[in-house]
Amino acid sequence: MSKKFYLVLGILVIASLALAACAPETVTVVETVIVEKAGETIIETVVVEVAAEAPVVEEPVAAAAECCDAYRVAIFEEPVSLNYWNYLGPGSSVWTQYVLAGQAPALFTLSDKRFDFVPSLAKAIPEAVDNGDGTYTITVEMVEGATWSDGEPVTANDVVFTHNACKDLKLTQNWPNQCSPNGVDVTAEAADDYTVVYTFAEAPSLGTWQAGIALAPILPQHFWADGVAAAYVFVDGVAAPEMERPEDCEAEGADADACAAYATYDEAYTNARTTLYEADAAGAPSAGGYTTDKWEAGAFVQRTANDGYYFKGAEIVEFEDGTWSLTMPDGTAYELYGNAEGEETLRYTSGPYSPNVIFSIYGSQDAAFLALANGEVDYVINPLGLSRGLREQAEKGQGITTYTNADYGMYYIAFNMNKFPMSNYEFRQAADIVMDKEFVVNSVLGGVVFPMYSTMPPGNGFWYNPDTPAPYVGLSREERVNMAVQVLTDAGWSWETAPAWNADTEDVDPGVGIKGPDGQEVPELTILGPGPAYDPIRATFNQWISEWLRELGMPVKSELTGFNTILGPVFVDANYDMYILGWSLGNVAFPSYYYDFWHSSQCTADTGNYNTPCFKNDEYDALVEEFMSTGDLERAQELVYQMQVVLADQRPYINLFYKQTYDLANERVVFPYTETLGGIEAQAGMQTDAQVLLSK
Repeated sequence: MSKKFYLVLGILVIASLALAACAPETVTVVETVIVEKAGETIIETVVVEVAAEAPVVEEPVAAAAECCDAYRVAIFEEPVSLNYWNYLGPGSSVWTQYVLAGQAPALFTLSDKRFDFVPSLAKAIPEAVDNGDGTYTITVEMVEGATWSDGEPVTANDVVFTHNACKDLKLTQNWPNQCSPNGVDVTAEAADDYTVVYTFAEAPSLGTWQAGIALAPILPQHFWADGVAAAYVFVDGVAAPEMERPEDCEAEGADADACAAYATYDEAYTNARTTLYEADAAGAPSAGGYTTDKWEAGAFVQRTANDGYYFKGAEIVEFEDGTWSLTMPDGTAYELYGNAEGEETLRYTSGPYSPNVIFSIYGSQDAAFLALANGEVDYVINPLGLSRGLREQAEKGQGITTYTNADYGMYYIAFNMNKFPMSNYEFRQAADIVMDKEFVVNSVLGGVVFPMYSTMPPGNGFWYNPDTPAPYVGLSREERVNMAVQVLTDAGWSWETAPAWNADTEDVDPGVGIKGPDGQEVPELTILGPGPAYDPIRATFNQWISEWLRELGMPVKSELTGFNTILGPVFVDANYDMYILGWSLGNVAFPSYYYDFWHSSQCTADTGNYNTPCFKNDEYDALVEEFMSTGDLERAQELVYQMQVVLADQRPYINLFYKQTYDLANERVVFPYTETLGGIEAQAGMQTDAQVLLSK
C-alpha cells in the first residue's frame, strides 16, 4: 500500500494507465528481432501493439507447509540511512528503499499490477472545489483506527506536520514533489484529527494532485517533532533576499551584495536540511507492515512485523473490467473503476505474514546468488542487470524459481553541463555517435540487456514514444568515427593530429592535442560508475565509452568505484564530469520524473534536487510545465512524446540500456502475484504480502 519514489539503482507486460478507467484493447509487446542494416546483422528491440488477451488470474500457490517463516533476503549494499527524511532526500539509494519499504503511509496509493489511483488512508477520492478566487480546495477525510507501530494514531496532524516540514525547510530530491509539485503553492490544514484540507494556488492537475500531493508520505509528528524543530532553528527569521539571484557569482561583474545575501540564505537552509537528514532515526515507528529495528553494519538489517498494521487481513481483488476492490477485516469495502464484471485478475489477502524480514548484506551479485542457490536466503533483491551465466548457475539450486517481467527503469550516462566540454552540444553529440550500444549489448554482454534510445522504458507502453530518433543504429565503427570527427570539426574543434580510421589496421588512430571551439584545451575527464563486483554491465559500458572517447582525443578515464561513493559527488556536491548510474522510475501512471530530472528549476548544483546535469532548456521547460499542469491525459501523452524527442537531441543523459527483470526466489516463497511492470524487485520483494512457508 505504498508508492515508489525515484531510486538510484544501483516478457510480455500489460501496462494499462492508472488514471484511465477502462482496460486497454491492445497491449504493448517488446520483442527482440534480428535485422540486416548497413550490411551487418544486428539485434534490435521493437515495440508492437497486439490485441489484448483475456487476463489470467494468478492464484497463490497452495500451501504445502505451514506459514510462515522469516523472510531471508539478500542485498548487495548497505542502506545509506534509516532516516526516512534522508531516504527521500540525498540518501535515496535503492538499498535504503528496500529496508524502509512501506514504513510511511499515504492518503492515496497506486493499485497492484494496474497502478490505478486508489485510496489508502483516505476514505474516498474527493473532488476539487473551485473557490472562485483562483484557488482550489480538496478536502480528504481519513480513516480512523490506523496507528503507528508504537500504538499512536495516524492523524491529519501527522499529514500537515510532514507537509509543512517539507515545504518550510525546502527539502530536496524526492521531497519537492510531495509538498509543492511543479512549484505550485499548496497549503495543508487539519480541520480536525481526521480531515485534511489542501488549498491549491491554481487548479490541481494530474501532476500536482494525483501524482504529487495525494501520494505524499506521512511521518509521525510525535516522534519527529524535536528533530524538525532543531532544523527550523536555522531558518527561523530567514527571509529570501529581495534582489534577483545572480546566475553566476564567479563571473566578472557579478552583484557582490546579491551573491553574499544568497550565500547566507542558502547556507541557512542547507544547515537546516542537513540537521534533519542526519537526525537519529533509532526507534522510528512505522505504519506499514514492518518496522526496521536493527542494523548491523556490514552484516544485516532486521525488520519486525507490525501486528497493528491497519491493512492486515484486508482482501484485495481486481477484475477483468478494471474494477479494483478492497475489503477490510471489519467489512468496510471500497470498489472503484468498474462493476466487478468478468474474470478475477487478482485476489490476495494482505499480511504481514513473516515474523521478520532479514536482509543479509553481501558484497556482490555473485555472493548473493550463490547464497540463494545454497539455501542461505529465500530471495535476492536485484536492481541490476543479471548475466545469463550467473542466473543459470543460481537456478541450479534446489527449488529455485525465476520470474521474468519488463523493467521500469533506465541506465544512462549523464553529463555535467556546468563544465566544459560536457556543456558543448557537439561534444555530447559526438559522444553519442561513438557509443556503439548495440556492440556492447550484443557482442560483449551477450544480449542480457537491451539498447535504450529514449528516456521512457518501452515496457510503459502508454508513455513510450516508439518514434524517438535513434540515428546511429547500425553504423560501422569507421562510419561512427568519421561522423563524430566531422561533427566536431564543423563546430570548430581542432587537433594537432585528428583521429582517423586506419584501413590497414581496421582500427582508429587516436586524435592528439584536441581543443574546443575557442581553443580551450580539454581537461582530464572522469566517468564515474559502479565497479564490476557491484554491476559488471555498467562497468563494461564505462570502460568501452572511455576508450571510444579517448580515440577521439578526449583525455577520459574510467573510474570504477563503490556505489555509495558515487552518490556524494553526483547528488550532493554536483561536482563530477560524467557518471553512469540507473533509475528506478517510480510512478508508472504519471511520469513526473520528466520534471524532476530535467526541468531547469531542479538543477542539483542550484537546489540540491535531481537535475544532475543542470540541463536548462526553454523549449523543454515549456513542454514539461504544460505536462505537469494539464488534466488532459491525451495531451499529457503528446507532451511526453515531444519531451522524449527533445531529450534525445539535447542529450543531458544518453540512455544506454534497459533490462528485463529476473526475480529468483526459493519456491517456498509464495508471492501474491508475479506479473507486474518492474517485477517483484520493484515492489521491494513484496515483503508484507509474501508468504514464506516453513521448511518440511
